[in-house]
Amino acid sequence: MGSQPRPRPTPLRTGARLAVLTACATLVLAACDGGGQVSPDSPAALVIHSGNDQKARTGMAAAEPVRVRVTAQSGAGLSGVVVGFEVTAGGGSVPSSSAVSDANGIASPGRWTMGAPGPQELRASVPGLEPVVFHAAALDVPAEIAIAAGAEQEAAAGMAVPVAPLVLVTDSRGRPLADIVVFFTTERDASVGSPRATTNAQGHAGPGSWTLGSAAGTYSLVASIDGEGVTGNPITFEAVALAGPARQVVLVEGDGQESETKLPVPVTPRIQITDEHGNGVSDVLVTFAASGDSEVVPTETRTDSLGFSSVGKWILGTAAGATYRLAATVKDNPSATASFTALAIEAVYDIEIVHVSSSLLTDSQREAFERAEEYWETAIRGNLDWSTVRKPALEDCLSKNDITGEIPGDRVVDDLLIYVQIREIDGPAGVFGGAGPCQIRADNSLPVVGVMYFDLGDMDGLETNGHLEGTILHEMAHVVGFGTLWDHMGLLENRASGFGGQDTHFTGEATLRAFREVGGGSYTGGSRVPVQHQGGEGVWNGHWRELVFYSELMTPFPDRGVNPLSVVSLASLVDIGYEGVDFSVADEYMLPPPAYAAVESAWAADEAPPPPSAAGRAGTPAGAIDLSDDILRTPIAVIDRDGNVVRVIRPLR
Repeated sequence: MGSQPRPRPTPLRTGARLAVLTACATLVLAACDGGGQVSPDSPAALVIHSGNDQKARTGMAAAEPVRVRVTAQSGAGLSGVVVGFEVTAGGGSVPSSSAVSDANGIASPGRWTMGAPGPQELRASVPGLEPVVFHAAALDVPAEIAIAAGAEQEAAAGMAVPVAPLVLVTDSRGRPLADIVVFFTTERDASVGSPRATTNAQGHAGPGSWTLGSAAGTYSLVASIDGEGVTGNPITFEAVALAGPARQVVLVEGDGQESETKLPVPVTPRIQITDEHGNGVSDVLVTFAASGDSEVVPTETRTDSLGFSSVGKWILGTAAGATYRLAATVKDNPSATASFTALAIEAVYDIEIVHVSSSLLTDSQREAFERAEEYWETAIRGNLDWSTVRKPALEDCLSKNDITGEIPGDRVVDDLLIYVQIREIDGPAGVFGGAGPCQIRADNSLPVVGVMYFDLGDMDGLETNGHLEGTILHEMAHVVGFGTLWDHMGLLENRASGFGGQDTHFTGEATLRAFREVGGGSYTGGSRVPVQHQGGEGVWNGHWRELVFYSELMTPFPDRGVNPLSVVSLASLVDIGYEGVDFSVADEYMLPPPAYAAVESAWAADEAPPPPSAAGRAGTPAGAIDLSDDILRTPIAVIDRDGNVVRVIRPLR
């Protein structure tokens, strides 16, 4: 049989074709054939892809965008389909009211912003298909965050607080809010179990645990939620990390020192008791034990709030060259112990100089002070007992002499402490300076503390003329006690109190012998040993008589030439109580012939001062340096070994 021609489809009437086209239009972008049949690629279903059943606070967008999927008759995702989106409950919103499906058939208007608290609905639709509805819950906006548990706690350093911190989040009506994210942050090396938590049905959330850091002190934990206008947000917990049990003794200062035998070490031994993390432990009883014949005072102390403690004094024993030890031990934990060491050296006479105006000194001028210090330390061999100097008494001494200097606190002095100040007095060639003791020992009256001051206007001139070191040596002798302690010790006879008349003289036996050795055996001008009796309060009673000793350094008017310091001056130190004075350091010196005194007797007899000389003020012998008015006229405090002021010696007029 031959093939039969295929019958042609019956053409649709105009009205029928219009109905088919309308149906095709209803199925957006669906393919229709000429007979009104639906194409296999026509939209067949609209389904929820993701973003359903979310929760978010009122006014906030849900975490996940809402998505639908448009599928074809074949079940494959269909692209290019317009999907409409409409909020149908709750009053929320989406960024767009429609979206076109992508190659996978997915369409999304974006993230869904919640409306009023309660259920939320969002309808997605495609004409001709069954719409789908998304559901969500809008949570109340937090109105307040507050501490529910765990405030103001204490725990050992490095340990968790006993009560885990907890917050309560409520709405504006005070009702607990669930599902609110709370963030927890702490500081330093502290840590939390979880930095992020969500409130439960009771509105509570916490980090699980809070472990404090290893350092003692106050730690903070901050709890916060997103959003503005929340009362108490962020809110802060505080906890104090306490030091743990005493575990070790730390030597803070005072180890490895050197000090003279029978003398307290210069730096008081100081310790700190710490726990395993290095935190100071307070109120710990510590015992101190000194080795050999050394002595510690006191033998027990308690640590302060930071774990520090110190002894009052550690006095070394009598064995020069021996190393002494001072053990510090926690009484309740004998394994916690540590020891200081100190080397005992031979006891000698020592002078310490404190320059309160060191910036005004040149290097060479400072060296001149050092050489004068070394001279007197060499001349005096006998060590003196140490003395405690109290800060208030030292401040009073400096204040009375117009000297300013920083005084850190009480201290031990061995053997003599001198404060030196360079300041403006009266310009060049006037008064060069002043010196004297301001604290002396109660048991032997020898100086503990003294002061020296020099005129800034004279320093360079004295150095240029080669007399700076001699002037410093002269003034330092007054601090050591020359001329300043004679009257107090009863070694001065016929003390001067006016212009001329008295035969003032020094009566010490060692000085009398030395005076004879330098030619004083033939002295007939009065009693021996003659002391300056003219010139005023800062001159008389404290220098050798100018008209007898002439060029000797310890007269009030040393010559411009060589000024020897004689055995007579050194012998006077023996008479005031110094032991081991070395006469070999004295300069060669002999009294000038008696004729010299006779030649100059006219000056001594003249009631009026002589005319001004080239050396300086009126009354100064020609060619001499004027060291008059250099003896301080200030009170001298007498102190016991503990630094207590026993009495005060007022200057005599």
